[in-house]
Amino acid sequence: MAAPRLAHVADGDPPHLIAFSLTAGVSMLLLVSTLFLWEHVASNPSDAVPTEALYDYVVKKASATNVLVANMHDEVNLGFLRRVAFANKPCHTDVLESPESPQEVHNTKIPDLLKSVAIITHAWVKPLTNLVSAVPALPGASDNLLRTATGVMEGNNMLREGLKPILNRTHVVVEDNAYPEWSGESDLQSSDEDTLRSAVHSLTTCLKGDMQKIINYLRDMWCRASVRVDCPDRD
Repeated sequence: MAAPRLAHVADGDPPHLIAFSLTAGVSMLLLVSTLFLWEHVASNPSDAVPTEALYDYVVKKASATNVLVANMHDEVNLGFLRRVAFANKPCHTDVLESPESPQEVHNTKIPDLLKSVAIITHAWVKPLTNLVSAVPALPGASDNLLRTATGVMEGNNMLREGLKPILNRTHVVVEDNAYPEWSGESDLQSSDEDTLRSAVHSLTTCLKGDMQKIINYLRDMWCRASVRVDCPDRD
């Protein structure tokens, strides 16, 4: 595998873009490191891989992707949108019933948490694909934003792949009608600058919340599946 190309930092770039570029480069390396971990896991029969190792991979993958999501959200808000206020639109995943507080998460059965993570990650496939296509048309967007958005899309796809053996092992089945519909494609393809900016702002804000939820769920399940991880509130 070729090494990832880190973001180029130009002499005249603003300080916030330099910080985003450097952090994104580190995050890309984290994504690659988890890919090597996945190749090791995937090279063995799924029933031969300990459950703890499967959770270890998805937790690390989600954490690396979450750093990119936070960078993307911050660049959108602090970079080219910092002088404009946009109201957040409802998130398409708001319709999902899912635990919120740490205690609610801990009291939820593992199959139900797994199903929630599977649904949320699937629900972001189409929005992220469209976001990557929309960024080049976004006035004021940096090359780094496109790299970061692409990294987030790839990270989400790899996370979905990493979940499959866990879902199979726990016999979790997600019904076809369980996935929420996303209707923001037309806004991301809009020729109106304010409409496009607002759509990107809302999308990155919603994604940031959902990624944090995914990490909370996965870490809780990881703790329950592991006998070696020092976790709070272990039963």
